[in-house]
Formats: sequence, structure tokens, C-alpha cells
Amino acid sequence: MAKIIIIGDSGVGKTNLLTKFCEGLFKETYVATIGVDFKLKTMTIDDCKVKLQIWDTAGQERFRNITQTYYKGASGIILTYGINNK
Repeated sequence: MAKIIIIGDSGVGKTNLLTKFCEGLFKETYVATIGVDFKLKTMTIDDCKVKLQIWDTAGQERFRNITQTYYKGASGIILTYGINNK
């Protein structure tokens, strides 16, 4: 199992990225993530089954201390950002 964390500012599309990848769905409505959420996805890579545990973190500053505790043990990070905010 590989633990992947999605991080970034609030409203950049972290939850939609996760939902599209794991479930194939895209929602146009915006609902802020409270704390953290995660989904599981099993993939086959080079004839090996890999189970991904993908964590979606809240982007709001007030949840920063909570979400940072989930970084421990992560195999990778997906950094998201909005191109409309310089």
C-alpha cells in the first residue's frame, strides 16, 4: 500500500481531482473539505497490484495543524495550486 497526500490552498480542486481519479466523477459544485478525507484505489502496474490510499486535506489555514499530522508515512505528495492566483 502506498499513502499519497493531496495538498494545496482552499478551492484549487483537490477533492475533484481525487474524486475524478478514484470514481470517474466530476462535480461542478464546491463543498469545502473539513479536516481530511481519503479514498482507496487499486491499480495494476507492471503486473503488480498496487493499493493507493489517497488523502485529501483541507486547504483552509485553520485546519493546517490537523492536516500536517497526516503527512507522516506518506509515499508521495500531489501539490495542487490555482493558476489564477499569482
